[in-house]
Amino acid sequence: MPFEDFEREIRDSMAHSLADHGFDPARDITAITVNRWAHGYAYEHNSPDDPALFQPEAQRPYAQARLPVWRIAIANADAEAFGYTHAAFDVAVRAVAHLA
Repeated sequence: MPFEDFEREIRDSMAHSLADHGFDPARDITAITVNRWAHGYAYEHNSPDDPALFQPEAQRPYAQARLPVWRIAIANADAEAFGYTHAAFDVAVRAVAHLA
C-alpha cells in the first residue's frame, strides 16, 4: 500500500474517532510515520562477540540513535536494539517526550 493511502486512512480514522473532541487532522497532525514491521529488523546486541556489549550504555549504537537532533527524534525498535512491538512503543513514548 502506498504511503499516501496509509496517510489518508489514518487521517480519516482519527478524524472520525476524535472530531467530537476537537481534533482536527489538518491542525493536529504534524507528521505520520509508517513502520512496515514485516520488512524490518532491529539488531539486538546479545553475542559475546559483539563489541557493543562491552561499551558503556551511552556509547552503544542504539543509545546514540536515541539522541534527538533539533526537532528530530528517532522512534523505532532500532533505537532500543530490541525488535519487538512493545520496544517500539516504549521508544515512541521516549521520542515524543524528547520533543515535548
